[in-house]
Parts: sequence; C-alpha cells; structure tokens
Amino acid sequence: MDNIENLLGQAESALASLKAQSEREGEFAVEANLRFGKNILAFQKYFPDIFDILVEFTPRENFCLHVTSTGAANFYPKGTEVPLYSDDPVLQANEQVNRNIASPNFSRTDYFSAPNTLKEDKRLHIKYVKKLADILCQVQADRLEILTSLPKTYPTCMMFGVGLGYHIESLLDKCQFDYMYVCEPDIELFFASLFCIDWSAVIEKIDQQGGCLFLNVGSTYTEFFEDIRLIAEKVGANSIINSFCYQHYPSKELNLSIKGFFKNYYQLHQGFGFYNDAITGLAHGIINSQNKFPYLFASPEKRQVLKDKSVFVVANGPSLDESIEFIKQNKDDAIIIAAGTALYSLQNAGIVPDFHVLVERTKGTYDAQVDFLNEGEDYSNLNLLAVDVMYPDVLKMYKWAGLGRKGPEAASVFLAVQSLKEFGYASTELPFCAPLVANTALAYAAAFGFGEIYMFGIDNGYHTNNKTHSSLSVYNDKRLIKLGYKAPVGATIELPGNTGEIVMATNLMVISHIMQEKLIALFPGIDFYNVGSGAKVAGAHTLLTDELFLLNKTENKGELVEAIKASFFQEITVVPSEETLGWQCFAELCDYLIEIGNRPYENRDEAHKLLRAQQNVLLAYKDNQYAHFFHLIKGTMLYFHCPMMTMLYYYEQEDKSLEWFDKTLKVWQEFIKAAKVDFEANWNTKCTWSEFYQDE
Repeated sequence: MDNIENLLGQAESALASLKAQSEREGEFAVEANLRFGKNILAFQKYFPDIFDILVEFTPRENFCLHVTSTGAANFYPKGTEVPLYSDDPVLQANEQVNRNIASPNFSRTDYFSAPNTLKEDKRLHIKYVKKLADILCQVQADRLEILTSLPKTYPTCMMFGVGLGYHIESLLDKCQFDYMYVCEPDIELFFASLFCIDWSAVIEKIDQQGGCLFLNVGSTYTEFFEDIRLIAEKVGANSIINSFCYQHYPSKELNLSIKGFFKNYYQLHQGFGFYNDAITGLAHGIINSQNKFPYLFASPEKRQVLKDKSVFVVANGPSLDESIEFIKQNKDDAIIIAAGTALYSLQNAGIVPDFHVLVERTKGTYDAQVDFLNEGEDYSNLNLLAVDVMYPDVLKMYKWAGLGRKGPEAASVFLAVQSLKEFGYASTELPFCAPLVANTALAYAAAFGFGEIYMFGIDNGYHTNNKTHSSLSVYNDKRLIKLGYKAPVGATIELPGNTGEIVMATNLMVISHIMQEKLIALFPGIDFYNVGSGAKVAGAHTLLTDELFLLNKTENKGELVEAIKASFFQEITVVPSEETLGWQCFAELCDYLIEIGNRPYENRDEAHKLLRAQQNVLLAYKDNQYAHFFHLIKGTMLYFHCPMMTMLYYYEQEDKSLEWFDKTLKVWQEFIKAAKVDFEANWNTKCTWSEFYQDE
C-alpha cells in the first residue's frame, strides 16, 4: 500500500512539474518573441550590417531554446551534447561576472619599466615625448601596487563570446566602459541571444553613457583582429590599448580569436605617425605640387589599358638572386618597377628598371640616394614613382617623377581636398602602400591595372641562413658599409615560406606582409605571382624560379612607359591660404584642446573623461575641410594619451596615479602650445632630419 501511495505521489509531482514547465515555456515564449522583435528593430536602426546577417541567417531544423526551472533559457550549441549553462543560467552568468571583476585579465602595455633610450632631438614631437618618457621612468620609484580588480569604470572591454548574453546585462549593471568590443564567431548563438536578453536596452545604455559598442558576429579570428585594427585606425589606438578581456565560454573559435588578439597586439602600438612627420609631409606635398610634379589619377578606364600587360615588381630580398637571370633575359618584355635599394641590385646585374620607387619623407632619403651613387653617376635617366610626402629635392634628381597619395596623412587628405576642388574628383590614394617601399611598389602596379604582377625579392623576411638581402645589394658594398649603412636586424617572428621553409620577419615586415595580402584581396582580377623562397603571401600564386614563364610579353616597352606617365598623372594646383590651410582655425583647435586639459578633475574617471573630450574634439576634424589638422595632432596625441590612460588604470592607488597623471598632462599641454606656434611657422619647411636609409 505504501508503495502505491509513493508512486501516486511521484506521479502527482511529475504532473505538477510538467504543468509548471509548460507554464514557464509558455511565459518564456511570449516574452522571448517580444524581445526578438524589439531587438531586430534595434539592430536595423543601430547595426544594419548585423541586421543583414540576421535576416539572411537560417537556424538549423532542431534549433531550440530549453527553458530551465528558473525560467531562463539554455542552449545546446551545434555539434555539442552538453548545454551551455547549468539549470540557472542567470545565476551562473552573475557568478562568472563577479569572478572576472574580482580577478580580471587585462591587456595593457607597461610603459613604466623600460628605460628612456630617446636621444636629444630638436624635433618637437621627440622633445616632448622624451619629457614624457622621463616621467614614466620615475613612476617605478613609488613602488605602486598594480590594480588587481576591475573598477566601476574602465576604458575598454574586450568580450569574447556572447552565448545567450546574460553576462552582458550583468556586467553592464556593475561596470561602465568607453569602448566595448563583442566577438561572437557562432552566428546561431548570437541569434539565440536575441530571444534571451534585451539588446535594445544594452545598446541604449551604452549610448546614454557616451560609450561605443562594436559587434563582430560570425567572423574568423583573423577577420576579427582585422576589424579591431581598422577600428583602432579610425577611432584611435587608445580605444583598444587598455582592455579588460572577458571570455564567456570555451570554444575553439573563441580560443583562436583570443590567441590572435594577443599575438598581434603589438601591431596596435605601431604606425601612429607623429607631428613632425605629419607637418613635414604636408610641407613636402605642397612644395611638390608647387614644383609641378604630377599626381596619380588612376580611373577604371585608364586601368583597362594595362589589364593584358605584365609587370615585374622587384624588391631586394635574398630570393632576388634566384630570379635575377630570368629578369635579365626578359628585361625588354615587361615593365620593371624597382623598390628602394633593389635599384642598385638590378643595375649591378646590368638591368635598368623602368621605374624606381621611394617612400621615406626625410632628408635622409636624399642623403642616401646621393651616397649610393658611384662617382660620375646620377639618376637623370630614370623615372621615379614616389608618394606625396617625398622630400622635394629627391624628385629633382630624376628624369621624371610622379606621386601618389600615401594616406592616411595630413598631406594626403589636404591634396585630396585640393584636387576635389580643382577637378571635381580626388587624386588616387595608393592602397595599402605602407609600411615598406615594396608595399608602395606593389600598390602602384595594382593601381595601374597590370593584369599580371610578378613579385621578385619581396621576401617579407630573412632566410634561416641569415642572408638578409640580395648578394648584389648595397648592403654588401664595402664603401657604404664604412658609411654606416646596415641591414635591419631583429627578425624574431616566423612566417611560412613559399618553399616550405620558415622565413624570419621583423614586426615591420609582418605588417608589410599583411598589407600585401590586403592589397591582393582588393584586386581579385589581377594575378599576383610570388616568386622564389620568400614568405608565402595569401592570394598570390606561388612560383619557383624553374617554373617561371612570361606569357604576356610587352612590345614597344618604351612607348608604354611614356603612355603611363602621360595618361595616369596630372598636376594639382595648390595655393596656400587661410582658406586652404587654416592657420587661425588650427590655433583655435589648439586653444580648445588646452582649455579642456585645464579643466579640474578629482578622480581617475574625471581625468579619463578629460582625455576623451580632447579625443572627440580632434576626431570631429577627421572628415571636414581641415582634415589635415586631425592627422597633424593624432599621432602625438596617441603617444601621450595611451600611456596617460594606462597610468590612470594601471595602479591601485588612485591618488598617486593622479599625481603622476598630472605631471604627464602638463607636458602634453606644453606640446599643444608649441604645436600651435610651430604649424604657422613651418607648414612649408622641408624636413631637416637625416638618418641612415633602410628599406627592409
């Protein structure tokens, strides 16, 4: 009898549980569908790209959200037999958030341990950055404790994984961020989150707080980092340089995204540019225009003419030796573009290129070109392809010189505005033409529209035999070695090679390699042939020397060279004035930045808002008629703001952090005052800085 009563009791309990579950599922379904509709409208309004992804997405047939006993949803990700959460997903998410706040993982740079190795330098940027570095080196003496828990406000959150999103709502209830990056490689999971959390409220909350939300959905880990890099380029590296990193759930894709982020983090610290680079570049662009050197205008119609033609783009990597005989045999059958010091290697082999390419703006480029000449030699028989910021005296050394806009540069945006006024369209900005001269040479070849681009000596690194350049290179010239010309060192990063060997690259070479891959992806109609034993380049066809065969041979090459010069280049008229250069407007911008910097602050958050205010003011100039102001100040601002922001949130003691911040702020304000005076005095002054030439 007792057994029967027990069974009846269990049955009643099970029926009650089923009824309760049915009620919970019914309630959840109603609320979830309302949330989904509200969220879809929010994404359509604020994130149309994400909206398009969601509209096109089709969930699997057995897509299902399981309602737990607590009324929240749970989910089985595709290919798994274990649910994402326990029976109480909201509680689990809250506990995870609390753990991450109590013991956070930060991605940030230690600006305080390295000794100041900057030498005395008259350039404005170096002068004040050296003062900054002196202060940063002194911070260690205070023996401050490192920040070990996440404050209520923090510059950046890097969120890896959305899941069903419960942790996002919980985190934003406890913390506030200026920039929040959210990465979810699983589109289905993100789709499921639309039923579970109020994304519209998340978006509105971040917006009301003055923050920025960046969503990356369905991307690979390489695409994710590229998106991060592009955002940092547009908004500023300060948006990413001091990050609280949060991984919500384990997965192969998320682990790869995290690994890729930390592996490539160094790239976000490079390529800032700085004030003196910007103002001398602007001066050179204006002077070069006034000297009647023409600029590149590569329309689609012009590019069609060369779609069946071949070009050899030659850099000075060690693999050039493998191909030098082929280039010599076919020197009359294809246009030859020599990048940097490859000119001298080719000349030593008896090959005269059709175009030489140079990119560095400093007086050092001119000095090096003079040093590289043997007695009785000159460049008067050569054509030069360079960038708008090129040192003006270099251009005068050549028979002919044409210029492309380098971008993003003060000179480039200024000249774009001037050409737009004059012609109704802007001159061509060379795509992915930095950081090295080989990138510039490839960018020109692609901009011209050549259908076949052969890449010789573009190795993006050094081989395991430690050979850094062609044996014909200037770096093997005893006379130049005595003058101090040396090949760059410090290649510590491994890249897969064309032939299966490992190629060792410097940080700059890795970035150059990435830019080459982006250039190739931008021109799917062009065949790029990566020749020899350098690093493998995605998108380029790998060719070994014994596989080389030139199918499209060029007849009357000399006539084609002259046609390229005549049709692709034209002069831009530049008349410097208050209207075009805006000397008074620049002074007003500097005064405003100084006024912001003089505002009082009592805690780290108020100090941080002061920097944000300066950044936002400068960012407002990025796309107006005085966009060159943005590029004049941006680089040096990053050199100051990144360590200043890091200092605010690096140490536990807020009062001490503010003391040191105040000292660095004073130096930054001094720089702005100096730049205000310097711009009007030196907008047309050529660079006086000279250093030994290197074009890795």
